[in-house]
Amino acid sequence: MRYLVGFVLLLALVASPLGVSAQTAGEVSASEPAPEEPALQLKLDAAGVEVTPSPSRTEDGYTLEEMEVRVKRAKIGLWSTAGATVVGTGMAFAAFGAAWSCALAWSPSCSSPPGWVAPVGWTGMVLMVGGISGMIACGILKRRRRRDRDRLRRRVQWDPARSRVVF
Repeated sequence: MRYLVGFVLLLALVASPLGVSAQTAGEVSASEPAPEEPALQLKLDAAGVEVTPSPSRTEDGYTLEEMEVRVKRAKIGLWSTAGATVVGTGMAFAAFGAAWSCALAWSPSCSSPPGWVAPVGWTGMVLMVGGISGMIACGILKRRRRRDRDRLRRRVQWDPARSRVVF
């Protein structure tokens, strides 16, 4: 068990960033929404000049494609935390079962629980509580992002081919 803890700590050190730096005002990270664009854009091609509307954006400044990616990431977060909850629950119940069988003396050779019961039980409990907390947080994020994406899809738009409003 101590080798597993050492391995997890080693992975945490490898995954941590090697340096930290401040961001200047001119730098923009990839997670921030793009600056506002004009409502119409002029595009020049071989046929001539074409006026195209810019893509619709949410209140936060994300386009429909960006919202699709954000919804997908929230789904991944929800499923990964659900997996952590299942693994943690299994570990906790396995440790609880081993301790319970020794406490009830179902096994004649067991006078005290094995040494692995307490660490596995506590690790399972931590995984279970963390997974449940993560599922709640990711579920809220997924619901909000899907709502924003669906609002963006349902906006009223003008269809120039049919010369009418499209919902």
